Amino acid sequence: MEGLQKQILEGLDPLGNALCIIRPIHTRRKMGTFYTPQPIVRGMVQWALSDNPARLVDPGCGSGRFAAEAIRNNRALRIVAVDIDPLATLVCRANLAVLRAKNATVVNADYTGFALARTRERTAFVSNPPYVRHHDLSRKQKAWAKAVAGRLALPFSGLAGLHVHFLLAALLQAQDGDIGCFITSAEWLDINYGKLMREAFVNGMGGVSLHLIDRSSVTFEDAMSTAAISCFEIGKRATTVRLGCLASAGRVADLHKGKLVVTSLLQNTSRWSPLFLARRRREVDRTLVPLGSVVRVSRGIATGANKYFVLERARAKCLGLEPYTVSALTRAKYVLDSDGVVRDDQTYRLLLAPRRTVDPRTREHGALRTYLNEGEDAGISNAYLCRHRTPWWFLDPKIPPIVATYMTRQGPAFALNPDGLAILNVLHGFFPKIALDDEQLAGLVRYLNSHRNEFRGLGRTYQGGLEKFEPREMEALLVPPPDKLRDYCPA
Repeated sequence: MEGLQKQILEGLDPLGNALCIIRPIHTRRKMGTFYTPQPIVRGMVQWALSDNPARLVDPGCGSGRFAAEAIRNNRALRIVAVDIDPLATLVCRANLAVLRAKNATVVNADYTGFALARTRERTAFVSNPPYVRHHDLSRKQKAWAKAVAGRLALPFSGLAGLHVHFLLAALLQAQDGDIGCFITSAEWLDINYGKLMREAFVNGMGGVSLHLIDRSSVTFEDAMSTAAISCFEIGKRATTVRLGCLASAGRVADLHKGKLVVTSLLQNTSRWSPLFLARRRREVDRTLVPLGSVVRVSRGIATGANKYFVLERARAKCLGLEPYTVSALTRAKYVLDSDGVVRDDQTYRLLLAPRRTVDPRTREHGALRTYLNEGEDAGISNAYLCRHRTPWWFLDPKIPPIVATYMTRQGPAFALNPDGLAILNVLHGFFPKIALDDEQLAGLVRYLNSHRNEFRGLGRTYQGGLEKFEPREMEALLVPPPDKLRDYCPA
């Protein structure tokens, strides 16, 4: 017992670690519980206490790491810790008891329905809110969040996760002059549901600083997620905001630091991740042009029923369907491993893609007719995408001369497609807007691949560290003008 008490007094969380063993990861994932590393806890609490709040609220407190760290700094500080997990609140109480907190309240409740007592003194909200995706939230939860967002005049999306609901609850409870420090998945910086958080940050929430933890660092042991720390002062209307990059979760610098950017820059862009990139382009880079001025980027074909339309070669041959198929790239891995040129391979699967002129009712196309009849009997023709095509089985794959990955945990990869492989919607295809010869195409691919790491952060970052480039975002990448592309052609 004395050993546990000593560890708690020294800033460790042995009881919380034990709770993580009792609550296996699949259980904690359902609850959205991912415990915050102590260096992050320390940095966030230090930021919050620097403004001398009279009270600290720890929403979704878990074992009470934020509350405990605050008490280590000030035993007399009023603490309100709330968590829906009864065992977690018991652990939180135990930690605060060891630290001899003088004025702490730990509540077993859903924070989004919790009534926080009003006070005229400054309150600090410090939290790592639970990450539960919108798929697992009830209609009642979404309706509550939509109503609160409406009261706060903020745009709401039903795709927002529980961490957004917690922020809304804090904003609903907070008063002008209160402060907050939240660590969340960084995906809200770029994607559509994050519009609420971006709007709140620059309008009413009083955003003071944002710190992005390097995506190569593992912030939470149980989740491969990017993370951002947002600091705010309710009601503040600042003309500048600090943006900072943290090298790792174990090296959290002073959250008061960061480069100053004008708030209007945040207000006038829908994607904030690129603002953290301190990339200085060389003088020659001023000659670069948007990729979209050279090619049109289009996502590969969506079949609506891959198990039906994508066939192993042996099966296609057995069914007599080979004449109606094209070889296809069905995995991003093929481009990632291609070294810039993707070639046809007998291991690739085939895409069923009869020409529109084929009449399956005729005797010569009997094998195709049989297969299409089987598809209709199985209901494939009534699948959403299929019933919006005429005829339902016509895919019309357009063959791009260049293909690209668009959702990976690394920079996008690019490859020439000289064998005319079709692509599914796991890849993007590049279709030249102007005539490009083979050397120009090769030079474009060579340039893009040699700069792919520089493109990190220019897409949309999602939970799990995935970065996604929509076609228009990929078209915004900068490349040499067409007359310079041959300079990058491999010798």
